Amino acid sequence: MNTKVSIVMPCHNNDAYLKQAIDSVLAQTYPSKEVIVIDDGSTDRSLDILDSFGDRIRWYTQPNQGAPAARNRGLTLSEGTYIKFLDADDLLLPHTIEQQVALAEALPPQTKAIVYGNVQRIDTIGQPLPFDNPRPSQPGDDPIAHILEHCPLTSCPLHRKDYLEAIGGFDPTLKKGQEHDLHLRLVLSGVRFIHHAHDVYQYRDGNGQDHRISDQQLSQYGPLNHFHTLQAHQYLIADQTDQLLSRPVRRALARRYWAFGRGVLREGYINEARQYFSAARQLDKHRCAVGQTPYLLLVPFLGPVWAEQVMTHLRYLALVP
Repeated sequence: MNTKVSIVMPCHNNDAYLKQAIDSVLAQTYPSKEVIVIDDGSTDRSLDILDSFGDRIRWYTQPNQGAPAARNRGLTLSEGTYIKFLDADDLLLPHTIEQQVALAEALPPQTKAIVYGNVQRIDTIGQPLPFDNPRPSQPGDDPIAHILEHCPLTSCPLHRKDYLEAIGGFDPTLKKGQEHDLHLRLVLSGVRFIHHAHDVYQYRDGNGQDHRISDQQLSQYGPLNHFHTLQAHQYLIADQTDQLLSRPVRRALARRYWAFGRGVLREGYINEARQYFSAARQLDKHRCAVGQTPYLLLVPFLGPVWAEQVMTHLRYLALVP
């Protein structure tokens, strides 16, 4: 109960939810904590809200640089052994820090690992929404392949500050999916992700209203943005492991290429989608496609572009979800 935890919160124009987010941190049952909010160039009432908390929180402002840069600054300013990241529109559940510190402190000595839990998905007014949490690792899983396919959301883990510092924190050049990159680099550095089946925070879904980065189109920063990120991950894994990619890793990367290809295809980028599909097939020709059974049955005969058009038509007719 004496080990200090730093809760780091990036904020950019989140005045609608900022007070609730900070209140959820201050209400934690764990006493040894600090709250660090990095305002990332807000132009709404966020600064007034931050100022209203007085000395109960530490907050700083900077020109808009994106959430990864804001989190990295909070990491630099933090004094805790552990770091919990929380976005300014989400909510920590009351016992989260207490539970996760107890679990982390109970790990065997010399175990290089972090603990993480589950997320509850809510709408903009706090009502519950369905959500499938990533599958926990099973005995025999390839840890790299598992984190590629079943990455926890940003606020699920309780991070060790020294582990984050060792890999340089978040990559500020990434516009989306920064936690996927961070967690992959942690695993490549030898960190294990240990799951405990309890809910740790509430993730507020913007219902496609550009409420948060994940609501924006995949092509928001260019249709090949994720293609280049996946290429970088592919090269990074090969370099860090100093060996050929294992079959599970090749399959996991292939499925990510395919999923993003489908996403940009739905946004109208046919040629770019074909690049994703081609990269997926090069990694795992037979098990790269992802989707519902009708789609998977159509792809071998029609190819991914025509299969997607058929699925769009079937969805229009309400024959598939």
